[in-house]
This record gives sequence, structure tokens and C-alpha cells, in this order.
Amino acid sequence: MAPKKAGAQKAAAPKVYDYSDLEKGIKLQVNSEGTWYAAEVVTVSKAKAKSKAPVKVSYVGYEGYDEWVGGDRLRSKALKVAKKEETKPERAPLEFEFGYWGIRGLGAVFRMMFEYKGAKYKDNQYTTGEDWFKGDKPKILEKNPLANLPYVTCGNDTICQTNACLSYLGSRLRMSGGGYKARQMNEQLLCEIYDVRNTMIDMVYPFKEVCRTEEEHKAKVVKVLEGGPFKKFEAILEKGDTEYFCGKTPCTSDFHIWEMLDQHKMLAEKHGQPDIFTSIPKCKAFYDRFRALPQLQKYFDSDAYKLPVNNQGAGAYFA
Repeated sequence: MAPKKAGAQKAAAPKVYDYSDLEKGIKLQVNSEGTWYAAEVVTVSKAKAKSKAPVKVSYVGYEGYDEWVGGDRLRSKALKVAKKEETKPERAPLEFEFGYWGIRGLGAVFRMMFEYKGAKYKDNQYTTGEDWFKGDKPKILEKNPLANLPYVTCGNDTICQTNACLSYLGSRLRMSGGGYKARQMNEQLLCEIYDVRNTMIDMVYPFKEVCRTEEEHKAKVVKVLEGGPFKKFEAILEKGDTEYFCGKTPCTSDFHIWEMLDQHKMLAEKHGQPDIFTSIPKCKAFYDRFRALPQLQKYFDSDAYKLPVNNQGAGAYFA
């Protein structure tokens, strides 16, 4: 029995076919009412009117039985199913809300990170205790019982405590280090530089009762600076031989280390102490390289960089 032209086959699932390799004379098989017949390509049309059945075939052994068919009725190695390009839904850009006192302190670290990554963020700077304790802190407490400054919110996330916030941003902004060892080093450096930060706080705030007077503060500054608070960081750069502390690009720890270098540089200048970089040339090269990053020039030109280093309202000796 000759193949029947009538009776279109019902496709199991819609497919998009690639006919580009089908040419005149190619042998193939055509399905007609469940039976496969040998056939030959007569022509392949690119006309829009023939888009559903663009291949004209001639059945072998059945003279005069030419038919226009689509890929759903053809079997040939030259016929391919076109892969549909998966369109991934566009992710909404990350938007952050950051809260800290209206000083550089720890806040500078985060502000630099946001600027470096070009992130959209709101910088909540609290200038009085009432602004924070009676204003926003109750709202943050509703989201996170650990409410404290600094805090970072993004979507449904509210993160508090400095290094937790830095780890969170490192993950969201891909700044935690490229690889297992780099991430390990970054986490260690975040802890190490926080020790340096704590020593700074002990020196500059009377309420810490480490330096109860201006004279004790000055003596402590000399002792700390002479002790070389950045010796370990110099050793890391020497050992790693990298431009930044964890590789070729800045990670979260680089931002805190740079801020502490800058604050200690200012502290030494205020008290007429020697250049802190004399014995740490690798740290000096890092300091200059970081300071010259194009992404951070907007920050360094902004009022945020000109904020007091520490809280003058708390009686800081060095602000």
C-alpha cells in the first residue's frame, strides 16, 4: 500500500527542528500513519508559509508521491532538534542597608567595600545614642535579637556583629577569597586585624580604663607603635608574595587592614612618632596600591572619608 498523505501525526511534545544540514538528494525516512517509508529530499524551503512543513520529500518506489513534511515525521542523522536557549530570570540587583555610628571606626571598612563593588546601599550614620537606641535599634531587634552596630540588612537577612557582617558581605559580594586556602587566610586575617582594632580602642577611649588620662594615652601610643602592630601582616605579604593579602584582588580583610594602617598612620603623625611604614615596606606598597584603586576614589573624595576616626562624644583622645 502506498503511503497516505492525509492524516497529520500528533506530536508528543513540541520541538524546534534544525533543517540546516538537510540537502537535496539526502536519503531519509518519513513516517506516514505509523509506518516509516524510505524517501529522498527534493528541497528545503525557508519560506514562512512552509515553516511547519519545510521539507519536500519524494517517496522511493512510489512515483508521484511527493509531500511537504515537518521534522516530527522525519528520521535522519542530518536532522537535529534545536536546543532552546534557557532564559534565566534576571536577578534583582543586591541592595544593602548599613548602620553604624557617624564616624569612620568600623564603618569605613564597609563603606569602602560597598563602593569598591559598586553596590547599592543606604548608609545609616547615627550621631547620637538616642538615634540608635531609641530609634532604629528596636526595629533591628525585631529582625535579629543580636542587634548591634554595625549591622547589614539585605532582603530578609539582618546580620549583626562586625566579622559576621564582613563574612556575609564577602559571600554576597564574592570577596571572601578565590579558593579554599584564600578563604581560610581571609577569615584568619579578619580576626587578627580585629585584635589590632581592639588595641586601638583601648588606647583612645577613657571608658576602657586602659588609658585613663591623656598622659597615659600618649605613653601607650608610643609603646604600641614601637611594638610594631603590623609585623604579622608584613610577614603574610612576604610569604604569600601577592598584591593583596589573599591574592590578586582585595578580599574583606584587605579593607579592614587598610583602614587600620591608615588610622595608625594618622595616630603616629598626631603624636610626632616615626613613620609606621619604615619597617614594613610590603604593607606600605599594599597601602599605596589600595589607596590608588579607581573604584575607591569616589569614597576618598567623599565626606564619609573625612568623618572623625573615633567618637568625639565618647571622649576619644584620638578622633
